[in-house]
Amino acid sequence: MYAVNGIALDNPTFGWVLRAPTRPLAEVTRRRRSVDVSGTDGVIPGMGSTAEPVTLVFVVQTPREHLETLNALFGDAGTLTQVGLANRAVAYEVLSSAPGEGWGAGDEYVDMRFVIRLPAVFWRATTTVTSPATALAASTSVTGLFVGISAPVQDAIVRVKGACTGVQVTDTSGAWVKFPDLTATQYARFHMATNECFITSSNTWSGGTDVSGLVDFGGPRGGFELTPRRDPANPSSRDARLTVSAVTYTGAAIEVRGRSAHQI
Repeated sequence: MYAVNGIALDNPTFGWVLRAPTRPLAEVTRRRRSVDVSGTDGVIPGMGSTAEPVTLVFVVQTPREHLETLNALFGDAGTLTQVGLANRAVAYEVLSSAPGEGWGAGDEYVDMRFVIRLPAVFWRATTTVTSPATALAASTSVTGLFVGISAPVQDAIVRVKGACTGVQVTDTSGAWVKFPDLTATQYARFHMATNECFITSSNTWSGGTDVSGLVDFGGPRGGFELTPRRDPANPSSRDARLTVSAVTYTGAAIEVRGRSAHQI
């Protein structure tokens, strides 16, 4: 079952019934670059892809007396959730809404069809989590990030704290970011959503001195992101994992804050 802006679409109070023509599962189309080499079959692999916005269809049977309420509920945009899965949500925009033929005594019922778009494509956890601090070494593995993840996270914050130099953080996809050198009392935060980096002298996740010019980043899709790492023997076991290298790392540690992403 699905809910729009917190109101279930299978709803006895308003006489709403979510009908079979509904298509709530996402068909994700990916844009892929094709680079070929003269005299070589096929194209160069591993160029990375980006996903197109997702379109979903919801058909709701409603009594005419509650048709206006249903239209007002969907509005121009809002939030879609799954009833019973309260920790995930996705923002939507309405592309079209159209009533079907009326039926019943006096055409008292109508099937209302809504076509909605998910501009950010993937479902997101509704709760922001912060990973435990992991102490840095010459080579450090950070595991167990965003357990259950099934889509890329491109808006998390990675924070390094403590005296360290030459720190590079690498995702399992090959995406990476290099941090500026820090003293024992400094914290550096890299914001994936904006590719900005800030240094503070206190334990905070906002503000600070902008040092974005001191960081470098890249990856298969051009930026740093966190992607699902699947257990080869069990595809239902997934998390994001990082490898961190450092030249010096006296008392330094790394943390990640954000929300998991899911393709449903």
